[in-house]
Amino acid sequence: MGKAEIVEFGEVQILDQTTSWPKHYSEVITACSENLDWKGVQAFACEFSPSQRPLFVPSDTDYLTLEINTALSSRISYQFGDQDQANLKWRPGDILIYPNCESSRWTWENPHSTCVFFLPYSRLKQVIMEGRDIAFQHPVLIPGISRHDTKLRNLLLMIAHEMDDERPNGPHYIASLIDATLIHLAKNHMTENDEFFEARSLLSSAQLESIRSFVSDNLDESIGVADLAGNAGVRLSEFPRAFRATTGMTPYQYILRERIEWSEELLRTTDLSLAEISCIAGFSSQSHFTRTFRKQKDVTPLTYRDSFK
Repeated sequence: MGKAEIVEFGEVQILDQTTSWPKHYSEVITACSENLDWKGVQAFACEFSPSQRPLFVPSDTDYLTLEINTALSSRISYQFGDQDQANLKWRPGDILIYPNCESSRWTWENPHSTCVFFLPYSRLKQVIMEGRDIAFQHPVLIPGISRHDTKLRNLLLMIAHEMDDERPNGPHYIASLIDATLIHLAKNHMTENDEFFEARSLLSSAQLESIRSFVSDNLDESIGVADLAGNAGVRLSEFPRAFRATTGMTPYQYILRERIEWSEELLRTTDLSLAEISCIAGFSSQSHFTRTFRKQKDVTPLTYRDSFK
């Protein structure tokens, strides 16, 4: 994560990188997910002093940003985009939901402690692609204060506790918490914004679902980028960039992930030989399957199968 710069502009402080502002505006960073190998996720436990000038936070469409008050109450003033300024008391347990497609401006009166979370938008699109019953094409957060969403608060606090734990439960546990949080946000705190995201040439949820179904139905066949582009109705020259910008992975990485996940299912639930599984999952040979599986999962296919016996 690059170093952010706070630019003094009259009575306002303006950031050039949204995800670095907790480091620069907090007196103390008590913990940080950068140290925990949370790929694609950033989280900070912070202690803030009173703001001397309003803080201007630019929009960041790569992340969904939330902040939960973990200690003292503070009177805050905020403004989303061109909307009118609002004032309220921010109490312990309250959650700030930042807009991810428009700027915001903040001031606060009292010192307070928070946990700030940056969840990758690309993972949200992957969750949608995996068929998690989310109907949005281009979902965006509905900004504001959440006081009564106990489920969201508990999910964020579990992430925060894991961040501070000297013996964390590991990446799979974190991944499940992140996915649960994204699904909850999509079902309770999001709305549609086709115009904004179509201007950035991102794939829609319908296009992702079409790609997912096509790949799932053809894993035993050779699948090329041209096949995915044609299925999505996107020009081949534009498709790889649009796919990566939307999902955070290349088309090849996605196809390979699906082949590995299907082979895991076959290893767990069938007695098929490795040669048969490698063919069904679309690998060119058993040796290619074994090498790829070991690289992705850190165990051989046979060791993985034996762990379920």
